[in-house]
Amino acid sequence: MNKFTEAIRISLTAIWANKLRSFLTMLGMIIGISSVVSLISIGEGVKKDISRQITDLGSNLLFIVPGKMDTTGSSSSFNSNPANLMSGNILTKKDFESIKKIEGVNDASPMSLVPGIIKYQEKTLDSAMAVGLNPSAQTIMTGYDLEQGRFIQESDSDKNVVVLGAAVAESLFKSPKEAIGQKIHVGQNEMVIIGTIKASNTSSIFGENEMSNICAIPLETANRIIGTYSISRIIAQAENADDILNIKTKIEEQILKNHGGTEDFSVMTQDDMLNFMDIILQMMTALITAIAAISLVVGGIGIMNIMLVSVSERTHEIGLRKAVGATKTDISTQFLIESIVISVVGAIIGLIISTISALLVAKFSVLKPEITLNSIILAVGVSFGVGIIFGLLPALYAARKNPIEALRWE
Repeated sequence: MNKFTEAIRISLTAIWANKLRSFLTMLGMIIGISSVVSLISIGEGVKKDISRQITDLGSNLLFIVPGKMDTTGSSSSFNSNPANLMSGNILTKKDFESIKKIEGVNDASPMSLVPGIIKYQEKTLDSAMAVGLNPSAQTIMTGYDLEQGRFIQESDSDKNVVVLGAAVAESLFKSPKEAIGQKIHVGQNEMVIIGTIKASNTSSIFGENEMSNICAIPLETANRIIGTYSISRIIAQAENADDILNIKTKIEEQILKNHGGTEDFSVMTQDDMLNFMDIILQMMTALITAIAAISLVVGGIGIMNIMLVSVSERTHEIGLRKAVGATKTDISTQFLIESIVISVVGAIIGLIISTISALLVAKFSVLKPEITLNSIILAVGVSFGVGIIFGLLPALYAARKNPIEALRWE
């Protein structure tokens, strides 16, 4: 048996001899590791859910939105007023028509947000949202599969008709069949229901699927209700995925020309949207993790404190070991390994708690935490580092004990 193996055996024996004290010493590490890993796993789950939501919108899509946004993370995410994101007067009909004419663009659909409460008889839906669309929305984006009736057509231009999302139809009527032909109010405007959208089989951290809570009405009708031609965003579809970056550049150049050189808009691919959300999630995760990491420092201080107490209690043992030939390195290694073992065992318990917590959160909420291999490696690495950093002082203190004075210690 070599010295290292013997040192681990002695460390485990010493820890086991003071089980309660050792467990209380580990608490800081347990709480810190479980908190950090749980937060990272929730962040990873949210990232995956957002990625699925964006991917499920369709293929080869480009999103033209008001406001200049940076998706690279190299500077501020918003270079202009964030209120522009909801503005209805930045993107124009000319922009939409110009985009449709660009070579490589398969089709495009404008979108207009319509103010007003959705109401059927005495029932009102605060969560539902009226959206002005054109027929192209159904062909370039997924999520508009119909349960009953039909979608908006060119012949519906400026008519008071509406297609209900699955959640809206379920809230207002007993069945989708019952909804067809009925009339609801969007604000003060009466609309005839011509179709209902099929419910999605996927869940999201945002609750219902994006299409579930909308009331789709013809774009011309939406503009009449609003009182002006308003476009909140434009969604374009590229013919070829390999050419999407080139098309993005063409769209940017055309709209920049339309706006007289003012870059008050952003053209984003699905990858850009994922990058943008990833930047936000990373910033939030880093902030929360930094706060949770305080408990790791506290846990490290706890380990150092208990190890100093242990050195004092085992002073006579240190003297005996030095008397029979143990070197300063042997003594310091012994206590350093003991500190590392306490820290790593605490991290392992923290990982077990994190795994159980992730399973419970996934079962009882819409969040789907994901504990990745990187988070496990990070947890073990951090605990190993804490054990070394906060165990070094007690180890050196023990190694410098005078063997004669240590033997006299009682």
